[in-house]
Amino acid sequence: MDTLLKVFCAGAVKSAIADFAQSFERETGHGLQFTFGTVGGLLDRIEAGEPADVLVLARPPLEQAAQRGKVLPGSIVDLGRVGVGIAVHNDAPSPDVSTPDALRTALLAARSLAYGDPAKGDSSGIHFAQVLDRLGITQEMGAKTILAPVGLAVAELVERGEAQMGATQASVIRACRGIKLVGLLPASLQHYTTYAAAVTTDAVSGEAAGRFVDYLTTAPAKSGFARAGFDPAS
Repeated sequence: MDTLLKVFCAGAVKSAIADFAQSFERETGHGLQFTFGTVGGLLDRIEAGEPADVLVLARPPLEQAAQRGKVLPGSIVDLGRVGVGIAVHNDAPSPDVSTPDALRTALLAARSLAYGDPAKGDSSGIHFAQVLDRLGITQEMGAKTILAPVGLAVAELVERGEAQMGATQASVIRACRGIKLVGLLPASLQHYTTYAAAVTTDAVSGEAAGRFVDYLTTAPAKSGFARAGFDPAS
């Protein structure tokens, strides 16, 4: 193995990257060691001095990291964007979430709801908390809401039946076999997150790290992102 690259990666991108990471390793001889988590949590680890070679996060935080000297500014590349969706178990009926009123009705009727904990830096959770506020049902949903540490945990709670409904990135929902995406949030309530990759300023091998970032924009990688539910970055 030529170089072992440490990659800090947002959980919403996990299924897409796993789809083609081994191909990169076979073709280049470089190894990949992934650390998955929330955008906020991973940024905190970088700020605390934990080493990483490549960051795969939402674009705005990457740009902020570049301003603080943690990321090579010219290395940032967009990978795609993904919206927030609603999930239920495969065996459950699919509620109508196509309009704000329909979503509000479905949420109030749900026995329980899981979404990412905003306090832990989960991007979709931060947005969904605002959605509940805009729908005027934050208080009503409080007693039956389960805050999960990351989006993947939201999917797992729904899959195990511990939450009747979940809200997280559509890519996370599609990657979990036991649940289904019943729909994206209505357009007026939707928030798309553009994910990007970049080389850190303290990468062990800038050349190898840059090669991996470049690989994320190749045709096989783009196909992997598309299968995971990502739209091309606008």
